[in-house]
Amino acid sequence: MSGVLMPVFSLRRSHDAGIGDLMALEEWIDWAAEHDVGFLQLLPVNELGDEDTPSPYSALSSVALEPLYLSLERVPGMVKEIPPCPEGLPPLQLPSGRNLVDYPRVRRYKGRWLREAWTRFRVEPEWRNERDEFHAWVEQEGEWLQDDATFRVLSQAFGTTAWWNWPIQDTDIARRFVANDKQALEQKNYRMWLQWLCAREWAMVRRHADERGVLLMGDVPIGISVASADVFFERYLFDMDWSGGAPAEGNFAEDPFTAKWGQNWGIPLYRWEVMKRDGMAWWKRRLRKLTEIFSMYRIDHVLGFYRIYAFPWMPSRNDEFLPLSPEEAAERCGGRRPGFLPHPDDTADNRRANLMQGDELLAELVRATPGVHVIGEDLGCVPDYVRPDLSRLRIAGFKIPHWECEPTGQIIKGDTYNPCSFATYATHDFPPLCVDWQEWSQRVKNGRAAMLDEKLTEEELREVLRVARDCGATMCRLGNYAGLTKKESLVDWCPEIKNALYSALMRCRSDYAVLLWTELFDVPERLNLPGTQGGTNWRPRMTFTAAEAATMPQSAWIQKISREGGRIPHLP
Repeated sequence: MSGVLMPVFSLRRSHDAGIGDLMALEEWIDWAAEHDVGFLQLLPVNELGDEDTPSPYSALSSVALEPLYLSLERVPGMVKEIPPCPEGLPPLQLPSGRNLVDYPRVRRYKGRWLREAWTRFRVEPEWRNERDEFHAWVEQEGEWLQDDATFRVLSQAFGTTAWWNWPIQDTDIARRFVANDKQALEQKNYRMWLQWLCAREWAMVRRHADERGVLLMGDVPIGISVASADVFFERYLFDMDWSGGAPAEGNFAEDPFTAKWGQNWGIPLYRWEVMKRDGMAWWKRRLRKLTEIFSMYRIDHVLGFYRIYAFPWMPSRNDEFLPLSPEEAAERCGGRRPGFLPHPDDTADNRRANLMQGDELLAELVRATPGVHVIGEDLGCVPDYVRPDLSRLRIAGFKIPHWECEPTGQIIKGDTYNPCSFATYATHDFPPLCVDWQEWSQRVKNGRAAMLDEKLTEEELREVLRVARDCGATMCRLGNYAGLTKKESLVDWCPEIKNALYSALMRCRSDYAVLLWTELFDVPERLNLPGTQGGTNWRPRMTFTAAEAATMPQSAWIQKISREGGRIPHLP
């Protein structure tokens, strides 16, 4: 199947209030069905925090859904016509431009109308049947819903989701505090109503996708935010003495901390032995709710089930540790240092133990979601035991063509890939391939120009030529992968290069081949820069609707290369 990565926040439709919503997603499902796109990949859709640029990988709940994606027109109790807000209809956006999500503004705007709809919903006879449906749903969902709503009420009351700073730490007292306060209880009911609205509209979207034969692909982050309802109410499942992340990337990183120390995600580690005592109930609840919406899902950083890189400090202290040596850092952390847990891959016994842990945990989760397509994001520092195990479990690992190389440096041809794999040139953490390619091309040009630049020192010239050679070699290897000659490859990004590279991707043996929406529609925007916060991360939006996209040549093009690659959608 061919697919396109389309985060909900990036979508656009008329009157969408400044952020993609579920009616926009339905429009893109129709677009996919009409252009032989078998699935749409989404980033996590769980409840976000109130930051100006919240990360979908740091959700406040493993189950609760994000209300910002609700379509206001479908909310029971909503006025028939929503007038513009006093500042004008969003999105006017912040200084970076109108094609970025302005989360604070969207939150205020949608929150106002949702609050008014809730007031009408509670009392007006017109919504009597829906009220009965809501109350029945609350009873059905049980404890996770009660706890999530309680957490949000307390976060608002105490002004922070950092629950360790709350005056209440006992969870039973926290529950009673909200249940016994009239105003707090009303707030709690409102939060549960929002979740009912989310479940209700996502069910509509899933039905629509099934009817159109388009699969929806969800995302399961490896971690959960330490400032979440899950960690507050179920602390015994989490080890908060460590912060999960990924090892240092050296010269590949654009952030100095990531280059030196690695990515510190601020997620607590799991107490796997504790979780296994009740049959992985927390994970199964998470996946059960996810698969009510999605018929495919990606396990983010699947390597973390085998072993995870961990820091003995939280991200808020990264600046403190940036200039320190490993010895100095260890001294401040009681002798603890960043490293892989439960074991490094330094001995055969440790490697065997890591493999056994990952195999056991993932097998349990795959059994919990029968009939669902499972993909595992296995990028980064990948031990050689991981990919064979994923394949045995029928979890499709990633194939980034220019990272799949022979010892000689030659890119492995796509017709030799394991079919149980997921092929793509980039993920949400990468720039679109067109951006990388153009940068490589410019470096090659710089090398040619440097040969004539008499102002450069010998050392400067050697460095420019080294970079030019490396970039030119990457372009030629990718060109060879796509059937291009060296001469055809060493050019700027153009339609011919795009067609050759993505046609080759569609012809590979991987069961799944996917493009970012930015790659498909030639938008040189990056969704996220790892190791950084704020800025334009998680904010870029499409400048066009699905109906407008259907008239664009890129839509006919993806249909063409999908068909030529033999990627018939709607596989059983």
